[in-house]
Amino acid sequence: MKTVKTYMVRKPSDIEEVRDLTKKYAHQVEEVVIAERVHLSPIWYQAICQRPLDNYIFLSGKGGYNNDNQRQVIALECDGQPTLYADPSGSSYCRYLGLEVK
Repeated sequence: MKTVKTYMVRKPSDIEEVRDLTKKYAHQVEEVVIAERVHLSPIWYQAICQRPLDNYIFLSGKGGYNNDNQRQVIALECDGQPTLYADPSGSSYCRYLGLEVK
């Protein structure tokens, strides 16, 4: 499974909060496992960026930790946009949301 380093923001209000906190806490990144990839249209991608706490059926029941105690995330991809990493922890909203930290 592919992994990525990210800082996961709990219950973010929007993508700007995720960007700001990722910069502030870049030294506290964690390595997460990409459990699934979802390709989004620009409209859905922008919806998540603006309202990550809304319900999204494609996140329902996913995320959380695996048997090796690794956080599992859903990679939310959209052409020409940075990939978002969501851990709904079994819910249908972005309970945790992050961007890759290189």
